[in-house]
Amino acid sequence: MRCRWELRGIYKPKMGRWTITKYGGDHTCILNQMSLEHGNLDRVYVASLLLGHVKCNPSYGIKHVIQTVKDHTGYDIAYQKAWYSLKMAREMVYGTWESSVQKLPKYLGALQKYNPGTIVEWQHKARDTSTGAYVIGYVFWAFKPCIEGFQHCRNLISVDGTHLYTKYKHKMLIAAAMDGNQQVLPLAFAVVDEESLL
Repeated sequence: MRCRWELRGIYKPKMGRWTITKYGGDHTCILNQMSLEHGNLDRVYVASLLLGHVKCNPSYGIKHVIQTVKDHTGYDIAYQKAWYSLKMAREMVYGTWESSVQKLPKYLGALQKYNPGTIVEWQHKARDTSTGAYVIGYVFWAFKPCIEGFQHCRNLISVDGTHLYTKYKHKMLIAAAMDGNQQVLPLAFAVVDEESLL
């Protein structure tokens, strides 16, 4: 079907502008041929749309990204573009994983300074060859009130862990015990490269 869209105009020198003389309505050809994703919706633009959302909600999800872009622009974006844009927005707000690891010694020093009696141990592995940044070997910390509270707990320690889905595939471990009031008391925390029984 031939598109009937038409636009005519003439330049009026006395007025110094163009005047539209005929408008043929909406396009009938483009909608069938046009992709749902606009070419100018690149990752940087989409990430800039997400900055406020990521600041307010660090766990902002991919479905929300796609809907936010649809609401702001009227266009759908691919899942992959949404994922990379969200990653970029998080890095703009919170920094990269590598930059966070570089700040770790300063953070752990402040943790001990402002929480006297807190035990902190950490070790870097060799530098990542691709980025030159340090890679965490392990980080361990236990707050003094938790250490002191352990004497009022049952003599059973539970250790649980979860995967941290980052470039380096670390695990976070938490040691906890139950106090006399049947409440869980966290004792110590660790981020490790691998779980080990040693």
